[in-house]
Amino acid sequence: MPILEATMLLLVLVLVSNVISHYLVSIPTALIQVGVGIIVALFADIQIELETSWFMLLFIAPLLFNDGKHYPNKELWKLRAPIFANAILLVFIITFLGGFLIHKIVPEIPLVVSFALAAILAPTDTVAVHGIAERVKLPPGILSLVTGESLINDASGLIAFKYAIAATVTGFFSFKNATLEFFYMAIAGAIIGFILMILIHLLKIWLMKQGINDVILHTSLQIIAPFLIYFVAEDHFHASGVIAVVAAGLVASTKKNFAKDYLAEIHMLTERTWDIIIYLLNGIVFLILGIEFPVAMRETIQNPHIGNIRAIGYAVLIWFMLLVIRIIWIYGYMQYDYSFGKQKGKIKPSFYIALLSGLTGVRGAITMAGILSIPHVIDSGAIFPERSLVLFIASGVILLSLLAATIALPLLTKQKKRIEMTGDEPGDENVGNLHELMQNGEISETKARMHLIKVAIQTLEKETSDENRLAAYDLMHEYNHMNRHLRIEQNSKEDVAFFIEKERDLRTMAFESEFVCLEKLKENQAASDFSLHFYEQALEKKLKLSNKDFRAKFIWLNIYLQRKSRRFMQIVFKKFGNKKSHTHVVEILAVEKECAKAAIQTLSLYLKKNKKDISPSKKSAIYHLIVEYRNKIERIKQYGQIDRQAYESDIHDLRLKVLASERARIQEMYENGDISRELAARLRQFVNYSEGSIMEVDFEN
Repeated sequence: MPILEATMLLLVLVLVSNVISHYLVSIPTALIQVGVGIIVALFADIQIELETSWFMLLFIAPLLFNDGKHYPNKELWKLRAPIFANAILLVFIITFLGGFLIHKIVPEIPLVVSFALAAILAPTDTVAVHGIAERVKLPPGILSLVTGESLINDASGLIAFKYAIAATVTGFFSFKNATLEFFYMAIAGAIIGFILMILIHLLKIWLMKQGINDVILHTSLQIIAPFLIYFVAEDHFHASGVIAVVAAGLVASTKKNFAKDYLAEIHMLTERTWDIIIYLLNGIVFLILGIEFPVAMRETIQNPHIGNIRAIGYAVLIWFMLLVIRIIWIYGYMQYDYSFGKQKGKIKPSFYIALLSGLTGVRGAITMAGILSIPHVIDSGAIFPERSLVLFIASGVILLSLLAATIALPLLTKQKKRIEMTGDEPGDENVGNLHELMQNGEISETKARMHLIKVAIQTLEKETSDENRLAAYDLMHEYNHMNRHLRIEQNSKEDVAFFIEKERDLRTMAFESEFVCLEKLKENQAASDFSLHFYEQALEKKLKLSNKDFRAKFIWLNIYLQRKSRRFMQIVFKKFGNKKSHTHVVEILAVEKECAKAAIQTLSLYLKKNKKDISPSKKSAIYHLIVEYRNKIERIKQYGQIDRQAYESDIHDLRLKVLASERARIQEMYENGDISRELAARLRQFVNYSEGSIMEVDFEN
C-alpha cells in the first residue's frame, strides 16, 4: 500500500478506535486498536511493510524519549539497582534459560533460533506498561520498577536478538565480541543522548539571548530532538539509539536545571504538541501490531505439517514459561532486597505482588518489529529455519500477554475501570481514590471540586523550582484555604465545630513547639533579648487568638490582618528605621524562621507516628499548616529581595499549568465514568471562569 494512503488510513483508524473505546469502556483502547488492525488486514487485505529501522526511528524513538522525559529522575536513581537488574540481567536470563526451554518445548526450532526468539520476547513494552501501571494498585516502588525497566530493556533485548540472528545467518558467534559491543552500544548511547540533549538546550538558550523567541521554532526544536538523537547514535556512532533517546528524555526532564523557560507559551505549546504526537503514535503502533498479526501467522496456519492447535499450544506454553521466569525473578529480588537491601524490610516479599508485576510485563511493538526483521534466507542460501513458526509464536505471546493483563489484572486487583494501555502518564496515587468519594455511584460537585484542588496542589508540587518556590507556596496556601472552605461547606455544624477544634489543637501543638524552640534560642543566646522578647510576645498573641472560640472565618481574618500589619511594620523599619532597627527586623525574622522549622518538624513527626489513625480531614489540616510554615520560611528567605514582576509572572505561569491539569483530570474523570456529562460541564465552566479572570488581569496590566 502506498505510504501516503497508509498514513492517512492509520490516522483515521486511530481516531475511530478511540471513539469506539469510549463506548466499550471495559476493553483497553490498545486491544481495540489491535482488533481494528486485524479486521482491516483480514477484510480489506491491507498490508504495511514493516521495516525495523524506520519503525524504530519514527515510532519507538519519540515514544521512549517522551517516557524518559516524564520518568522521575529521583525514582530512577533510587531504584537503579533493581531497574538495571531487570533490564539487563533478567533479559539475559530469559534469553539463555528461555532459549533452552523453548528448544525443549518446540524441538523443531534450532537452539540458536530459540535464543533469538527468547531475546526478542524478553523486553517489556514501554507503551503498554505505562497504562497498566496506572490502573493496578502496585506499591509505588514496584510500579516505578516496572515502568523504569521498560525504558532500558529494549536495548539489551535487541542486542541479544541481533547476535542470535547473526549466529543463525552466518554460523559464527563470538561471546567476547557480543559482550564488548553490548557495553559499547549502551554506554556510548547514554553519553551521546546526554551530550546532544544538553547541546540542544544550550542552543535554545543562545537563541533566546539573541532575541529569537519564536514559539513555533522552539517547539519544532524540541519535537525533532528524539529523531535527531536516535539517528546520530545509530548511524554515525553505531551505538544504541534506544538508550540515547531515553538518556535524552531524562535530561529533558531536568531542563529547568539548565535553562529557565523564558516564555511559558513555548512550554505549553511544546507539551500540547507532544500530547498530540504521542496520542497518534501510540495508536498507530497498536494498529500496525494488529495489521501485522495475520501476516506473521499466515504461513504457519497454511502449513500442513504444523497443526494450528499445536502451534497455539506452543505459544501458550512459551508465554506461561516467560511469565513464570519473570515472577520467580521478581520474588527472588524482593526476598534479597528485604533481607540484605539498604531499605531492609520496606517491602515484604509477596507472591501476589510478584504475580502482578509479572503480568504487567506485556510484550508489544519492539517484539513485533524485531521478529518481522528476521531474514528469509541465511548466508548458505538455505531458508531461515522455522521462520514462520517463530513469527507465529512471537505474535501469539504478544496477544496472550495483552489479554492476560486485560483480564487477570482487574480481577486480581478488583478494578472495575478500564485499563488504559496507550501510554498515558501514570496517575499519582496521592490525588485520592475517586470511588471513596462516590455516593450512590456518583460524586457530588463539592467533592469533585475538592478532588480538583488536590490535583492542583499536586501540579504545583511537581512544578516547584528554586526560582518559583515562593509563588508556588503562596498558591498552595490559597488552594488549601479553598479546600478547607469546601470541607466546611459540605459538613454539618457539629462536624465543622469538631473539625475546627481539631485544627485548633494542631495549631496549638505547632505554637508550643515554637515556644520550645524559642527557649533553646534564649539558652544559646542566638539573638538579642529584644528580638527574642518581641517574637515571644507575637507568639503569645497568636496562641491566644487561636484559642478564642470564634468562627473559623474570623480567626483567619485576624491572622491575615496580623500578617499584613507585620509586613507594614517591616516596610516602615526599612524606609525610616536606622541600622539598629533594621538589624532587629532581620534578627526577628531569623528567630521566626527557626521556630517555623521546629513547628514543621513537630507536625511532620506527629503525622508519621499517627499516619494510620489520622482521618483525611486531619491530614489535610496538618498539610495546610506545614505549607503555611513553609510559605513563611520562603518569605523570610526572600525578605527585601522579592522581584514583584518575576513573582507575578511565576504566579501567572503556575496558575495556567494548574488549570491545564484540572482540565485534563475533568476529561479523565468523565471518560472513566466517574462524573456525569452535566457535572463535567459545570466543572469545566468553573475552570474557564478562573482562566478568564487571569486573562482579565493580564489585559488590565
